[in-house]
Amino acid sequence: MVRFLKYLILLCTVAMTSTSTLAKNSKITTQVENESAIERWQAMRFGLFIHFGAYANLAGVWQGKQIEKLGEQIQRHADISQQDYQKVVQQFNPSNFDADAVVKLAKQAGMRYIVLTTKHHDGFAMFESKHTDFDIVDYTLYKKDLLKQLSEATKRHGLKLGVYYSTPDWHFNGPNPERNPVDGKISVFGKVSKANEDFQVAQLEELMSNYGEIVEVFFDMGEPTQAQSKRFRDTVKKYQPDALINGRVMNNQGDFLTMPDNHVPDSPITEYPWETPGTFYHTWGYKSWVKGLPLDEQIAVQIRKLSDIASMGGNFLLNIGPKGDGSILPYEKNVLVGVGKWLEKNNEAIFDTGLNPFLKLAWGQVSTGKNALYLHVHQWPEDNKLVLPGLVNSVQKATPLTEADNQLVVNQLDGDTVIDLASVKKDPNLTIIKLSYNGTLSIVPKHSTADQNGIISLAGEQATIHGKFGKESYRSMLKDFSRSWYIDVPKVGSYKVKINYKMRYKEKDFILVSHSDELTFNLKGKGQNVETNQSFDGNEQAVKVSKTTGKYVQAVVGELQFKKAGIQKIELKQGQAFELKASTIEFKAQDQRYRTMNIEIDSIELVLPTL
Repeated sequence: MVRFLKYLILLCTVAMTSTSTLAKNSKITTQVENESAIERWQAMRFGLFIHFGAYANLAGVWQGKQIEKLGEQIQRHADISQQDYQKVVQQFNPSNFDADAVVKLAKQAGMRYIVLTTKHHDGFAMFESKHTDFDIVDYTLYKKDLLKQLSEATKRHGLKLGVYYSTPDWHFNGPNPERNPVDGKISVFGKVSKANEDFQVAQLEELMSNYGEIVEVFFDMGEPTQAQSKRFRDTVKKYQPDALINGRVMNNQGDFLTMPDNHVPDSPITEYPWETPGTFYHTWGYKSWVKGLPLDEQIAVQIRKLSDIASMGGNFLLNIGPKGDGSILPYEKNVLVGVGKWLEKNNEAIFDTGLNPFLKLAWGQVSTGKNALYLHVHQWPEDNKLVLPGLVNSVQKATPLTEADNQLVVNQLDGDTVIDLASVKKDPNLTIIKLSYNGTLSIVPKHSTADQNGIISLAGEQATIHGKFGKESYRSMLKDFSRSWYIDVPKVGSYKVKINYKMRYKEKDFILVSHSDELTFNLKGKGQNVETNQSFDGNEQAVKVSKTTGKYVQAVVGELQFKKAGIQKIELKQGQAFELKASTIEFKAQDQRYRTMNIEIDSIELVLPTL
């Protein structure tokens, strides 16, 4: 089932007595010419990311000191000279790398594809390249093409192969690379020279020509021009027309979105295919001194992340970082094995499923199959009663996915479907309940109604958060860009709007939107500076926002018109535009108050009009 081409729900405009319906065969706008390539890529769902290179030799340590931040960027964070780093590369000898064992491990974990870092920011190539001697065959003690080994092993064992390729190249740029103006370290967001562009195209031609079918090309960082991004895309598509390219090729030339690391959106993304890269700790490349969660906890964390991502419509690319000798850490291997054991019994709820058709559920996620809902119980209800709101369809039966003979008691009353979990053996990682229903899926979205005083109250914590996503640049991921709720409007008219909130900005504009009206207003805050610019792993600057302190304040902001009654959506948007820009300078030149909502809402109250 294609998650994006056959979107399962339509919740936007729902009459009071109607229900949401399936949006069958809806299409998405994408630059991918071959829609079947999207389907095949999305169907893979779960893949193995391998961050591996000469940096693994250092294991996160330089000159006896543990180097903080990302292990694969140790040259940057320890400010290692090009001359010294080349000596590290010369000693790289991953003699214990076993491509077949790696692919078998991925397969055991339930994964369908593998993506290897063929060249990271240090410019060192993990494949044989005719265009440089700074590669694993010509420059190291190993003298073998590791990518070729992995390509052959994936073919033998039935997995697909993808490649990561870094746009920044510190080696190509010589001993005096561009530096981050904030911290003075080597930049990961520098411009691409014409010479470097030509070199990258030549290497991409090698990667696309010499290793069989490539299912994904994962570009990363840098700031190429529109023409350069297009040239990179055209090069890939010339040799591998079905390979999907991630959005970090920049300038809107990618086929799918790459989410921020380990990120899960609050609601399904249907505009684009997408993938979340995930890791066990704050590093991708090997660091000897980093500790992960206890094994059982880590397995559960990754299973639940897979559950979230699959239910929201994405692919999950989970990373390992081999040691310098090529061996896999026992901890990382055991996590993957644990995930695989769970998937053996529960894969029906993850693969070939559709999007979560419900709004925010306190207890977990839902994925969909043919006349079936798979209920992913992340938070076990204290009273053992699992409430599924708004399901109109009659239920045939509900059983734990791993206990098909255990038919659970189900009651449907007042719009809620309540499943009794008392007899279910709880899975410490994640329990899946399979619910079979009759007819075409029909759901009334969870909504607020007027109380006895004629007030419709919307809880801030119940809002669905909508991000703004794109493929213009690395930073085209604005996670909290607007928020929405559903309400049952009892009668037409103008409703007075009150907002209880906290905000650190001195002031900011907002818009509250109904089906038939827009209310524009300005809110006053504490007047404190909310932003602290800080360098993270490049020239990009994270916006660090501390939680607003103090009491909530109430503002009456005006009236919102409703020209029809019934269940419908209202959305709180930002009152000024903030656009996704390919240029860092243009992106930062905008009013940063509108980069994200930057408001803490306790409630929004709509007061019914009097007769």
